[in-house]
Amino acid sequence: MAIETVRVGSDRLESRATSATFNWWYLSLRLLVGAAVMFVGALECRYGKSELYGDDISYLDVANMIRAGDWRAALSPLWSIGYPLLLSVVRRFFASTMRGEMAAVFWLNLSIYFVAWIGFLWLLRLMARSLPGDPLREPDSPLSPFLLICAGCIFVTVQTGVGRVSTVGPDLLVTSILFFASAVALKVFFRLTVGNSVALGVLLGLGLLTKAIFLPLTGVFFGMMVVSQGRRRIVPQFFRAVGVFLLFVFVYGAGLSWSLGRPTLGEAGALNFAFHVNHLSHWMGWQGGPPEFGSPIHPVRMLRNDPPVFAFSEPFHVTYPPQFNMVYWYEGYRQVFSLKNTAHAVVGNLHDLKYVFQEILPVTLAVVVCFCIAFVVKMRTRADAAPSLNPWIVYLPSLVGFSFFLLVHIEGRYVAGFLCMIGMAPFLTLDRLPLRSLIRTAAVLLLVAATLFNSSERLHGAVRSAIARTDMQSGGQWAIADYLVNLNLKAGDKVASVAPRNALRCTWAYASRSHIVAAIGNDAFDPESQVQDLHLFFDHPSTQQQVLELFREQGAVAVVATDIPFEVSSPGWQHVPGSQAWVRFLEPLEGTSKH
Repeated sequence: MAIETVRVGSDRLESRATSATFNWWYLSLRLLVGAAVMFVGALECRYGKSELYGDDISYLDVANMIRAGDWRAALSPLWSIGYPLLLSVVRRFFASTMRGEMAAVFWLNLSIYFVAWIGFLWLLRLMARSLPGDPLREPDSPLSPFLLICAGCIFVTVQTGVGRVSTVGPDLLVTSILFFASAVALKVFFRLTVGNSVALGVLLGLGLLTKAIFLPLTGVFFGMMVVSQGRRRIVPQFFRAVGVFLLFVFVYGAGLSWSLGRPTLGEAGALNFAFHVNHLSHWMGWQGGPPEFGSPIHPVRMLRNDPPVFAFSEPFHVTYPPQFNMVYWYEGYRQVFSLKNTAHAVVGNLHDLKYVFQEILPVTLAVVVCFCIAFVVKMRTRADAAPSLNPWIVYLPSLVGFSFFLLVHIEGRYVAGFLCMIGMAPFLTLDRLPLRSLIRTAAVLLLVAATLFNSSERLHGAVRSAIARTDMQSGGQWAIADYLVNLNLKAGDKVASVAPRNALRCTWAYASRSHIVAAIGNDAFDPESQVQDLHLFFDHPSTQQQVLELFREQGAVAVVATDIPFEVSSPGWQHVPGSQAWVRFLEPLEGTSKH
């Protein structure tokens, strides 16, 4: 009896020692993977972007309006309020300089990236518990080391390869909310409580504030809620979740409608449908037509035709008004539905999808190989317990969201969260194999190798910038802004832009705090002859003088010409060193004060 007692006690001590060793090893692995994920994210966030584009600048403008208390202008039917609202709060903790503003963007984006990573791990933990239907799996069991490593590879690849942590905008925030909303939806399946249903409504409401894609996704989530529960149990909690979500809809919708002057929940979807499906000419300069599209009620003003000169100083006092509120400039267009156009748009988006996957091609191929292996494994091994949740329900939000963008317009940053969830599908299946399985080992080694290769390719420029300590505010259009400030251009000064195409690439204007009020260069009016327009402006003194006079009448104190593909020999123009940019200051009109 004494010998048996000693043996049992020895077994318990050995079991505790083994458990402690495993816990220490697992904690070390989790810290290592998490540190790698955050390091790569911080690297791309800090050094992965060289300038600000139209969307970036518009969201920054909205954040500045919120800080200034101009809610009518901030509640834009085109740019969602969620991300700039967060940015306006974070900005208070940094210096009121351009470098302080970019530091605020960095820390906000990195924080959202970290929250998205935590949400992704939580979601995978619930998915691993839901999909296999393994009765031996503990409800609170941690994510397996195999899934943890695979999750780190997929997350880093997608979020730094196509999602871009450095982007100034809501897409990473959309990904974060998607992960948490999906996790709470699975919690509803396991345990339908007041807290879970309210949490789902709140998350979907926050998603709506972040981006309009959550409108169709909300229907999917509520449908999942109904399907996963019996009718009698679901009714009170379902209406509670719907009620919480509708509070966000009513409040946000009322704000947008007040700002626009008519009922709306946002105009981004309708406008993008007109642009990308019906091929309505867009960006700047649309004066109406073809006949089926009608004419704008208040287009940008066309001051002359040859070369085309446009003015847009009112009513938006922002960096680049044509991009900031296209809903205003295009109001009056008629929406047209054509099955033929829709089909062409889907085919075109499927074609463009290859560019998304080219950014993460090595990892995409690794996932496809693992998917084939997982399919074979699943066919050969039938679990005794039936799956506790249909996999289609788990992946449905991602599939619907992906399909929605395919119908209109697709970019990698739009679908990054969906790609993360779908990309983990084969590894969730392979996770059911024995711990020492050669298949699992080969799969994780293949994925890690593909991730290292992909990251070395995509982050090569960021690594070089980090080594050279040249961040986004070093050179490029930032140098143009510094040049303008050194020439005594003041914040709020009105300027004119001359550039091929349009002035979407106007980092120089935002960084110098100037306000573009007129321009040569467009997409919508005459995209075929823009270089000829520039030659007409620079090579003919009389034409240039007439255009400069028009710029001066709009209040412009300077003209900034960027990306000019030839040497400018006209008198009065100053070349910005190391760039294709030229600057000319204008004398004020008679009766006005000098700059």
